[in-house]
Parts: sequence; structure tokens; C-alpha cells
Amino acid sequence: MDMDRLLNDIKPHPRILFNDLEVDQIKRRVADHGFSHSIPFHEIWAEVECAAEIYAAEKDFHVPYSSCDVELNIELPLTQLQPVGDPPGYVDYPFWTMYSRAIEERIKVLAFSYKVTGKECFSLKVKEYLIALATFTRWYEFPHRGADGNLSIAHFILGVSIGYDAIYDTLSSKEKRTIEYAIYDKGLCLLKNDFFNNDSHNIIASKKVAMFIGSLAIMDPQNAKQIYPYYQNAYAYLMEYLQNRLADPEIEGLLYLNVAARHILMAADVLKRSTGNDELLRHEYFRFLPDLFVYMLGTGTEATFVNFSDSFYKLDIFYFMSVLASNVKNPICSWYLHHFFEKKLDVLLDFKVIPEPVPPDSYYKGNPSRVFPHIGWCVFRNGWNEDDHLLAFNASESAKDHNHFDQNNFILHVAGEWLITNPGYQDYVEGPRRDFTLGTIGHNSLLVNGKGQVARGKSRFVDWHTSENFSFVVGDASDAYHSSVSKWERAVVHVDQRYFVLIDKVIKKDKNSNLSFLFHTSAEIQVGREVIKPGYKVSDNKIRFMGNHSAADLTICYPDDVDIEVSQFPGAEQYGVCLEVKPKAKDEIQYMAALLRPIPLVESERDDFYCTFRDSDPYFEWKMVDESIGILDYLFIMKTNVCDATHRSFDGKVRIKGERGWVSIKDESNELNKFTLVNGSELMVGDEIIIQSPENINVSASFHKQIAKLKIKKGAREFFLLISPPAKIMINGVRAEDDKAVYHHGQGRLDLMLPKGVYDIVLIFPSTLEK
Repeated sequence: MDMDRLLNDIKPHPRILFNDLEVDQIKRRVADHGFSHSIPFHEIWAEVECAAEIYAAEKDFHVPYSSCDVELNIELPLTQLQPVGDPPGYVDYPFWTMYSRAIEERIKVLAFSYKVTGKECFSLKVKEYLIALATFTRWYEFPHRGADGNLSIAHFILGVSIGYDAIYDTLSSKEKRTIEYAIYDKGLCLLKNDFFNNDSHNIIASKKVAMFIGSLAIMDPQNAKQIYPYYQNAYAYLMEYLQNRLADPEIEGLLYLNVAARHILMAADVLKRSTGNDELLRHEYFRFLPDLFVYMLGTGTEATFVNFSDSFYKLDIFYFMSVLASNVKNPICSWYLHHFFEKKLDVLLDFKVIPEPVPPDSYYKGNPSRVFPHIGWCVFRNGWNEDDHLLAFNASESAKDHNHFDQNNFILHVAGEWLITNPGYQDYVEGPRRDFTLGTIGHNSLLVNGKGQVARGKSRFVDWHTSENFSFVVGDASDAYHSSVSKWERAVVHVDQRYFVLIDKVIKKDKNSNLSFLFHTSAEIQVGREVIKPGYKVSDNKIRFMGNHSAADLTICYPDDVDIEVSQFPGAEQYGVCLEVKPKAKDEIQYMAALLRPIPLVESERDDFYCTFRDSDPYFEWKMVDESIGILDYLFIMKTNVCDATHRSFDGKVRIKGERGWVSIKDESNELNKFTLVNGSELMVGDEIIIQSPENINVSASFHKQIAKLKIKKGAREFFLLISPPAKIMINGVRAEDDKAVYHHGQGRLDLMLPKGVYDIVLIFPSTLEK
């Protein structure tokens, strides 16, 4: 948008956080007392107004810093914070970040409350803050570093811009000039150093957004030539940032993604409000963003999230959920706001349009698992209900400062409890807690001769497949290590939304190197009913991670000869204990295979799940009996990606030709229940060929009394399926044409002729149509 058009389109004040029409709408929602809305906006307003009253009357406030056990007392009227001094172990500790955020928050609450109530005490307190900040010599903390590498300048620009815009009609001409000049001189001018910095780091993103919003707050015909270059530079950055986020591998964890996304989305929202331009809000990235957070969301009644890299289980994402629910009518955002409702100002201010909430199981339509290959994250889950589970896995190229040495790492969540855990945010003080929280030793990864990864990132997904009942991913973290290993691939397989299989393949440079596979937990580690304490070895290959009400059973299937012990990292005891699995073999190529089964509710000591494992070169093979649901499973995982081998199960019942295969049989009736074939051409049960293709395909199927469902990826020119005669065949929602599907009654065989692609096929049998 050129300068003349921008000046023509820009709206009068207020135009940053809200406009007059939106304030009137908020007043009506509050006055409604929840009669017309499922969200009790009046309750949120009661708390916001109460906070504004406190802020307007306070003579000082406190800023706590839990990471270094410091609390600052800030006296009012505000004066520039003097140097505090670094806490032990820190250099240039950023006290001004939380200090500036506390000031921004107060200005925001007071400014909004003034527009809703018209109370002069609110506007006067805002003015007091603005005039005081204008007297500061700088809006950044460290003179020797300038405005580089700090967030306080962004928070001060945003806070002053919001306050200036909201109380604009109460300011004298002199006060306006004073505050405008402060935004320009102490804010925008200092950010000129970032004009050519297009890094996606959350600090750079926040400063660019502050530059953008500060420009829109003070721009007018008199200063446009001076201010427009800041707007223009920030706008170009925002567009490039959004586009890059769809393909760039860099991700600093959900905490900092949320920080950056909040600011980027705030810029998009302000642009629409200030000029009517919604181009940023309509960007495809804002469709991807809620999906990532919802897929990485734990189960249970409280919202918790995957804490890869520097992040926490608890995150406040109400702002971007509110803005996207309202502006792009996203029903999953609306679901989150309803399901995990909290009395937040962001909800009152930004949840203006309330689309019908749609829960994730319905919204994602039978796709509870998702791979995000460009960032190297994936999640396998069976749903979002209270008793459901998820496993999140990462093998990423991202190598930012907030990333950890944690590739091929995973965490497990079951029925509201994190049972296999990450330490989360790294400790920045040198010592054992930093070694643990940042290093491989604190993650569910691999040590070689007691040492972990030497490089952040340098990992990726090399293969993956998702379907409703069978999903897998393969991560390659070889380059994250020193020369001790030439290859480490970890495969995670999610079978029938019931259990996981982990397969590690390590190629050692020295066959005498010792490997340690780590499984961290804050739960109890049990064998039988006995709790195993740190320092003790485990003689059984089946171990339970026991939470408050849920559990996860880990069975080490291969190799047989392993040392298993429980350890605790000295100086980092607060993070729980670790199960270490150490193969004894001195082989160049070392495999480990394990079965991990989530148990949402531990009610009895009876074990109704049995597993038999066999190393049937070139396959690993499992036979599982699940008596609780009467199912017999066969699982085949090829060690190499050579698909021309044909293999029969050790009991002779199943034959497979492909990289991976799974067959589920109803134990009592011996009927085929479900199957999956990955990059394969043949599957046989008993003496019957179930599916055969001249080319390798990916196919998953489930069978019911009146219906069979198939999902086919890759496709083939033709293949056949042995099945009863269907009365109706639907391919991608459309009835199949005669040249696409032919049933041979004499052979009981359905031939499908499909070009390569992705197909959802539904076979409907006569009894369904009769009903």
C-alpha cells in the first residue's frame, strides 16, 4: 500500500486496540449478562474493571522474576528503572522485559476500561504512564547493547501506542506532540537498525510489529514522509514472515511461537482496523497456526501443551484464538475458547464474532494424527477426550538458541497426565540444571558413550504415513552427533490408536561404543507392583510409568540382552527420574525395538494384553493379543526399505510383501477387522490373498457389518481386493464408474483401476441399502 493510499484509508482514533463501534458492541455484550451468548462476557468485564480500579489507585507494583528468585518493587509515578545488577550465574539478565510487559498490561487495561466507562481516573492514569515514559532516556535496558536483542523497546512502543490512541481525545496538542515524538525518537528511530534484518526470531518479529503498530498509531498527513518508511519496512517483513512460516524449518517451541504469533496477528488485526486492509489476516499461515496448537494440545480438563524446546506445559493462547475465531470464523478456535474458557481481557476484547464451536474429533474428521514435516514435529493421538492419549515426536532442522539438543525425542501424554516427559524451558545458569534441561541427557533420546548431541537441529523426517488406524514417522538425527555414530534413525508407529512401537537403528563408528536410550518421567517407575528407585537395576523387560490415575507400559522387545536401570541426574532432581536402556551387544549396527502402551485408567492388576516378538530378518514381527477387546494383531516392520521380500508370520497365518504391514483379526470369529499395507504389493491372511497389486501402494482398510472403508495413497494402475460383493462403491464421495471398479463374483474379487493419487473408498453392502 503506497503512502497516499494509506493516508486516504487510515481511520480516525481510536484505531489500534479497538474502535468506537467495537467498544459499543462490547458494551452490549456485557449488558446482555450471558443471555444471548455462551461466553459470560459480563463476568470477564467485572474482573477487568476491578483490575483497572486497582491499577488506577496503585502507588507501586511488583514484578516477580521466578527464574532468578528476584522481585522488583516499582514506585509510581513511574521513573526509569535503574540498573538492578545480574543475579548469580547470569550476564545481562533482562529485567526490563517483564518490567515493560507489566507497564504495557496496565496501560492496555486502563485504556480499554476508560473507553468502556468514560471514567476520568482511568484516562488520567494512562496519561501519567505515557508522560512518564516520554521522559525516559531510552526504552531499552543495556546501553552497551543498544536496542538490539531486547524486547522492552517493543513492549514500550506497543503500550504507549495503545494508550495514546485510546485517550487521544483527552490529550492537549502539546501532550500529543510529546507522546508522538517519544514513540518516534525512543522507539521507531532505534528500530531502523533492524530494517535489513529479516530473521524470524521472536524478538525481531516483536520489534517489527511494534514498528508497524507505532507507525499506524501516530501517522498523519503532517508526518507521513517521516513515518511511512517504518510502516513500509515492517509490512514487507510481516508478509515475508508469514510466507516463510509455511516452509521454514525454524521453530523455537510453542511458547515463542505463541509470542511471535500474538504480535504478528496483532499487527494484522490493527491493519484491518486502521485501514480496512485484511490481507495479512487472510494469510494461509493463520489457518495452519491453530491446527499446530490443537494437535499439540494435551487431553484432560486442563489445557496443556507439548513443551519441546524452550516452552511450558501451560500457555496462554486466548488472544490468537479469539482473533482468528472472529476474523476468519475458525470453528476450532471457537471450540478452544468455549472448552477451556478463562476470564481473559483478550476474550472480551477480541472474541467479537462467535462461530459455532466444532470439537477437534469432528473438525479433523477422523484424522487425529498429524505430521508437520517442514518443522520436524509430529503427533500421534487417538482423540481429544479426557481419557485419550498422544505421543509427540521431533526431528527438526531448527537450530535457534531456544532449541535443545533433543532430536529424535518424544513425550507421552495419557488421560490428562504427562507420563514420559521433557524438562521444558532450559535453565540459563551454568550448572547441572542447565546441562540437563538443554542437553540430550534430559530428553528421551540417545547417549553414545554417555555423551549426547553436539549440534542443535540437523535432523529431519525421512519417511511418514498417517491414516486413521495406522501411522508412522521416521526421524534421522545422525548429523546431530559427533563422529561416534554414522546413523541414528528412530521410527515411531501408532497402531490402531491403541499402542506405539519404537524402533531404533544405530550404526556405530566403533562397534564397542555403548548406547543408552533414555525415558524420562515425573511419575513412578514400577515393575509389577514394586516402585524402582534411582540407582537400582530392572530385571524385567516390562516397565510401567505410573501416574496418579493413568499409566504407560513399556516393553523392551529387542534385544534380549540389555541393562535397564533407573537413574536421576544430580542437581536436577526436580525433573524426576530416568529409565536407561543399554544394549550389551558390541555390534556395528544396533537395533532396539520397544512397545509402548498407554493405559488411561488403571483399575486392576490384571494384564489382558500379551505381546510376542520375533526378529525374522529382514522383518521385526509382533503378535499382540488384546483380550479386553478380543483382537489379535500382527505387525511387520522391515529393517531396510527393500520391498521385494515376501514374509510369512511365525505362526503361518499372515503373509506380507511390503515395507510395513499390520493385520487386525477378531479373535473369536477369526474375521478380518482392519489392515494396513505400506509401500507393498500383497497381503494374505490364511490361504486368501486379501489385496494384491502389480505396483507398491499404501492402503488401509477397516471392515464393519455393512460397510468397508479403504484409504489408498500412491494408488496403482490396478489392484484387487478379496471381499464380498458390494452393492455400492463410493470413491472420494462419488459413485464409482464401471471402468474404475469391477467385481468378479466367481472369484469374490473386486478389481479397482485408479490412476496414482489419494482415494477414500467406501464399500456398501446390500443389507445397508435394504435398511
